[in-house]
Amino acid sequence: MKKFLIIVLLLISLVFIYVSTQGLFQPVVVEQRSMPGYRVVGIQHIGPYEKIGDAFNQMHSIAEEQGVPVKMIGVYFDNPNEVVEDSLRSIAGLVVSEADSAKLSKLPDLRVLSIPPGNAAVSDFKTGSMASMIIGAMKSYPKLTEYVAEKGLTQRITFVYEVYGEGKTEYVMQMSDQ
Repeated sequence: MKKFLIIVLLLISLVFIYVSTQGLFQPVVVEQRSMPGYRVVGIQHIGPYEKIGDAFNQMHSIAEEQGVPVKMIGVYFDNPNEVVEDSLRSIAGLVVSEADSAKLSKLPDLRVLSIPPGNAAVSDFKTGSMASMIIGAMKSYPKLTEYVAEKGLTQRITFVYEVYGEGKTEYVMQMSDQ
């Protein structure tokens, strides 16, 4: 029994150390700033947001097959506090040029979306792994939601998206100008 307890404590310690290195204690800072516009081509996902991974993997494969630069973006259309999990709509996509958009839009089952430039509440979170992206989302969205509520901007949210870059993810709540 003593060996079992030591093993369990060791495993818990290792998990704690791992999630600590993935951003568990990273502070979340929300700032309001201007975001560029994005041309997005992606796969629509309906269901729990945390199950969008397969769609991202498919888009990554399509990008490589088509010779398109891989700059991933996730766009989330529904508030999970207001819409049942099985009905949540999102897109696992690529940020693309006009030429690559035309090329990819010819493929079946891909959706084209234009996100205009605009003012947004943004949280930049250092990420480098799937675990750090999950921790980033879990920490950033409550802070973003709190920020837009405090500023009276909740009703102006037009797009919620994540832009995945080298070593960081931008968690974004973009607002209309009105």
